[in-house]
Amino acid sequence: MPAHATPRTTADLGRPSRRGEARRAAILDAVAELVTEFGYERVTVDAIAARARASKTTLYRRWPGKAELVAEALCRRAESNIAEVTDTGTLRDDLTAAVAGIVRTLTGAPSLLGLLEGVRDDATLRSLVRSQIEESAVNVGRAICTRATARGESVNLASADRVMSLAVAALFMDILLTGVAPDPAAQSALVDDALMPILRAVQR
Repeated sequence: MPAHATPRTTADLGRPSRRGEARRAAILDAVAELVTEFGYERVTVDAIAARARASKTTLYRRWPGKAELVAEALCRRAESNIAEVTDTGTLRDDLTAAVAGIVRTLTGAPSLLGLLEGVRDDATLRSLVRSQIEESAVNVGRAICTRATARGESVNLASADRVMSLAVAALFMDILLTGVAPDPAAQSALVDDALMPILRAVQR
């Protein structure tokens, strides 16, 4: 190794390069664009490769197929909406911020609503999306409730794992049946009328 070279640590070896992350982002952006434009069923791996200016070999090296590509694009969208569970200083406001992030995820591109037929018909996509939603909901709920407890707020931690899943289900059905995203007042009502009572309830 040249004297001026900086040794690579074990952490460096396991960390994706900036170029690799930029390439991944470009591919997932292409996936999001195509699914939004044409729908899940009409999108092919060939089309994704062409839009991303990547080879199919590059895609298959990281993702087994279209379902995995689309699921990761959806997950990336959700992560950008709730990149870190916002610390607003209170349980109620943390929940409100999380609900707003869920709404952005459900109405953005690609959106879960836009993948309804694909989720219904493709078992792989359905399994991946379900796992992502469940894992994210549990993680967000636990983070919000643990932080609230540390602040000294009274929280029923037994409901931490399910509170955000209930929020996702309620918001999904609302948007599906009305065709529009709930406004801030409706989002606040969900927090005040459903989520806060669940987390304030005394476990017997």
